[in-house]
Amino acid sequence: MPKIYAITAVHAHAIEIPLIGKQLHLAVLGEVTTTGWTGIRLSPRFYIVPPADGLWDFDLVGDPPSGIVAQVILPVSAQFLGHMPPWCKGVRVHAESNVMEAGCTVLDAKARPAIKPTFSISLTSAIVHQEIASYDDSFQPTGTIHWKNDGPWGTPNPHVEWKKLHHALALTIEGPDEGKIRDCLGKAAAAGVLAAIAAAIATGGLALSAAISAALSALTSCLGDSFSVRIDDESHWIYWDA
Repeated sequence: MPKIYAITAVHAHAIEIPLIGKQLHLAVLGEVTTTGWTGIRLSPRFYIVPPADGLWDFDLVGDPPSGIVAQVILPVSAQFLGHMPPWCKGVRVHAESNVMEAGCTVLDAKARPAIKPTFSISLTSAIVHQEIASYDDSFQPTGTIHWKNDGPWGTPNPHVEWKKLHHALALTIEGPDEGKIRDCLGKAAAAGVLAAIAAAIATGGLALSAAISAALSALTSCLGDSFSVRIDDESHWIYWDA
């Protein structure tokens, strides 16, 4: 099975589960170099003789794409939860281009720290304020385990808390003439550069900065110096349990 191109982060936790025993939870973030990868997972290695350094080896693998793909760096993630051998002190995860190691952090099953997402809202006297595109990135585990009694026979079951950063790109135009703003936004040139922002996000975001600059330049040229044009990234974290 092909390995994923690279590993960017490894988080390993030892969890003592009542009636079940010690479990290893492993969460790994990585990168692929094209679109179309599926089935990202961690494949554990098994030993006749345990490794002398106490590190359990895993391969970060996936199902490669077929057909036409885009050449772009994309984030991926995978998790493993299973019995933790008594000799295991940490993990070593292998990708195509690198290897990363991590020791096992012992988690208290009773600890349930609350994480509250925060965001700010800025009030503005804008004449026009509209969302033009949205996307999510920065998928990662928070390091928090939420215990729910949804295991076999109602036993406690660990759920890893994850988060992602939700971005909402908002266009704000301030100026003395709302009619002129609407007129500029309705022109084909403006529609094209705004659509280019959504297209840049859909293809991995590599050209997003250039697309935003082109949109700001086109609108500023149409409106003139008496108008203020900006595109804000109104982002906030979203949390969920796996």
